[in-house]
Amino acid sequence: MIDFRYHLVSLISVFLALAVGIVLGAGPLRESLGAQLAGQVEQLRSEQDDLRAQADDLRTQNDHLSGFITEIGPDLVAGTLEQNDVVVISDHNSTRQPVQNLSGLLEHAGARSITRITLQPALWDPGSEQRRTDALDAVAGIAPVLLDRDLDASEQLPDMIITLLTQDSSSEVTPGLRAQVWQVLIDNQLVTIDGDAPPRASAVVYAAAEPAQLTVASDDDPTAADRAQQLLTVQTRLLTALADSGTPSVLSVATPDNDGTVGILRSVRGDSTFADLSTTDRLQASDGPVLAVLALIEQLRGGAGDYGTTADADARVPNLPEAAVIRDEMEEPSGDATGGPSDGGGAE
Repeated sequence: MIDFRYHLVSLISVFLALAVGIVLGAGPLRESLGAQLAGQVEQLRSEQDDLRAQADDLRTQNDHLSGFITEIGPDLVAGTLEQNDVVVISDHNSTRQPVQNLSGLLEHAGARSITRITLQPALWDPGSEQRRTDALDAVAGIAPVLLDRDLDASEQLPDMIITLLTQDSSSEVTPGLRAQVWQVLIDNQLVTIDGDAPPRASAVVYAAAEPAQLTVASDDDPTAADRAQQLLTVQTRLLTALADSGTPSVLSVATPDNDGTVGILRSVRGDSTFADLSTTDRLQASDGPVLAVLALIEQLRGGAGDYGTTADADARVPNLPEAAVIRDEMEEPSGDATGGPSDGGGAE
């Protein structure tokens, strides 16, 4: 049996160890550890200040470049899109001002016609299925050739919109019949069109809002998930149909906070299905419409790429002769610090 003396010795050892620890902690070890911790804190503070200064510098340089692109944009694109009928598709009122700026640039570029089509929420709203069904039934009665029965119902309408815009006129679908189908879509509040029914498009720009703008605050979780899935289905089918049509096309997306990791931009970039399309971010920024038009010019010349300042962009601007002055500006003494994709994207 362990006697009391063993317990006493054990307790004395514990208290001695505690006393030694207190003495050392209050003496030489305290000073050493304190100095090390203070040094590490100071080093971290210095690194944080350096990073903040670098971020501020990149933001300033990127703002300067954005202002420069915006200012010279109309001169860069002047006369580059003559004899082209351009259609601009948008999906939310938040893109109204960028789309207006985009339309103005297309006019400077000499586009023969500019048609603006706005997709309405009924195309993806979970509660608007009856409108979509009514529209499909009406189209089936007047122009069944426009419907692809191999597609799900949620994909048929966006597919048909692109068919109306890009398919050559045929004896089966006359201009008058196309106008009737457009009217069906308008009457069922699926699209709105600025002006008359659009002609066959030479090129298309899809101006997409940031995903947060397309949510509905009153949705419960299942409805919100359904809405998001329906929206992605519509957007994906629309862009797939554009890619299949071979029509020069650009997806230009609003990317607040320089985030390209959500929404349709994330789905398109890096997917070989859309390799022949071009994408641009920064639609909400002053230079966003310029990037979109430059990308469209490149598309009409047979090129494609992903442009802007998010991390997955190929370059800040397309490699066009018209954009040489921008690239020269980017290569000024500050070098690559313009906030371009090579350093992970610039701040806005």
